[in-house]
Amino acid sequence: MDSTIDLLQNEISRLRALMDSSQSALYLLKPVYGGQGQITDFTFVVVNKKLSAFVGQEPEALRGTHYSQWFPQYRTNGIFEYYCRAFAQLTPLQFEHHYINDDTDSWLTLEASRMGDELQVTFLDITENKRIQYQLEATIHQIKNSNENLEQFAYIASHDLQEPLRKLQAFGDVLQSQFADSLVDGEIDLVRRIQNSAKRMQVLVRDLLTYSRLSTQTEPFENISLSRLIKEVLNDLEIMITEKQATVRVSALPNLLGNPLRLRQLFQNLVANAIKFQKPDQKPLIQISARHAAPNELPEELKPQEQRLFLLVEVADNGIGFDEKYKSRIFQPFQRLESRSTYSGTGIGLAICKKVAEIHGGVIDVSSQVGQGSTFKVFLPVYGRTS
Repeated sequence: MDSTIDLLQNEISRLRALMDSSQSALYLLKPVYGGQGQITDFTFVVVNKKLSAFVGQEPEALRGTHYSQWFPQYRTNGIFEYYCRAFAQLTPLQFEHHYINDDTDSWLTLEASRMGDELQVTFLDITENKRIQYQLEATIHQIKNSNENLEQFAYIASHDLQEPLRKLQAFGDVLQSQFADSLVDGEIDLVRRIQNSAKRMQVLVRDLLTYSRLSTQTEPFENISLSRLIKEVLNDLEIMITEKQATVRVSALPNLLGNPLRLRQLFQNLVANAIKFQKPDQKPLIQISARHAAPNELPEELKPQEQRLFLLVEVADNGIGFDEKYKSRIFQPFQRLESRSTYSGTGIGLAICKKVAEIHGGVIDVSSQVGQGSTFKVFLPVYGRTS
């Protein structure tokens, strides 16, 4: 008999140690009934140290006392109603509660479930998690507002710049056509420089408008024949391809879900860059292919989604290439690795490619070697069957 009692006491001690080691408050409540048979309060039966610390009392001081003695507001703040509901139903009841009194301002997550004639309750203080959540939400809201303001500013500034630039070019045309005989060589060269600068500025403004609209305009996705889209891109670039004597080889390409206008912008920029960034004595060779990406091929940004299926479209060229330590830089707006005098452009084309890939839920990556060419890799998620 003594050994049985000792064993039982050991088990109770172990259970008590287990309860007291919990990061959650654990306790059992027994309902107190009024004259009409309705529950009017609860009393503490078992209490762990987490709850007693929350109240600021030893566990022995709580056992057998009424819940309302230590939490007088629980009748009016909704907790009492939750406990009564949990005691009346068969399934556990979970809820969050913002607990406020004169000394405490805490967020709690509670779970209450009936065990025979008693109610088992656990709660965890999630105040710090809530604080971090609110900070993140506030930061996201600030970033969203900032991005919207920047996009709106870019659009307005670019749009308002268009008209004065058109006037600059028009006045230059008038000077050249109507007053050419009155201008000396230096003045003619000055007019030419003004017009060239206005043209470059117009291209920059146009690209800036395109980039800003990518974030402010959303179009629905549709089933796209990538083969047909690439064919249209090559038709648009026909003059450039002919002038540079470029060869473009296109493998069999699948269908995909996306926005045709945005994807055309992406691949037109990639092919145009592959033709443009060449050594003077070399004919461009561009190869376009597509396949499903293996999980170990996915860039870091897509690693959390490695269970998804991604289409990998590669645009490879034999151009001048670049040092890969600069590869994150080339996708930023207005970042250039080559001088403007050698290779024309505004430095925003690859930023547009990056934004288009992101709009489609994918990313763009690149591998390159100086003098050996580059391979741009566009990863696009596969949204079910499209063929």
